[in-house]
Amino acid sequence: MNTPSLPDLSPLQRRKRSAILEGARTVFLSQGFGLATMDDVAAAAGVGKQTVYRHFKSKEALFVGLVSSMCAQVGGLLAGAQDEQSDGSPEVELHELGWLVARSLIVPDYLRLYRAIVAEAERLPELGQVFYENGAKVVRAFAAKILRKRFDESTAVLRAATFVQLVLGDAYLELSIGYAVPDVEARFALQIDEAVAAALR
Repeated sequence: MNTPSLPDLSPLQRRKRSAILEGARTVFLSQGFGLATMDDVAAAAGVGKQTVYRHFKSKEALFVGLVSSMCAQVGGLLAGAQDEQSDGSPEVELHELGWLVARSLIVPDYLRLYRAIVAEAERLPELGQVFYENGAKVVRAFAAKILRKRFDESTAVLRAATFVQLVLGDAYLELSIGYAVPDVEARFALQIDEAVAAALR
């Protein structure tokens, strides 16, 4: 996308880039990609429009950057949590991972992000690739790492994918389309229990 690599940015440029991404988050997730403008993002970020364009060459590039950034935040949260885990049983670790994934992805901003990606993925295929490589694939990798304690590589990878799908389940689908889900915690508790049981059986 022709954006500067982060090691090449000065501290000031990094701060401005962070402000732009935060502004993009506010604008894109409230207005949707189609209605959002670079002027809106610049205003929300407190920078000039040309500054936005120096970091992101187009609105599409900025949206891809936002998706990558938000996925990285979840990935960092998962990595930090896994580093803090004691060497517990796979059952315990999968339950903890399931809850962390569910609670991370059902917050309003991440639901809005998912809807925006689905809405624009056909027109901007790179969005789907970035979301998969930096989001879904990363979550599955964390699950597979736990499952390797019990299974061989190919089985761990296969069961990790199933685990993530079962963790999110129908409750996530309903939330992502704006359907009111009563007792969200109880729904996810059932799904996570089933996901863990299916992954380890």
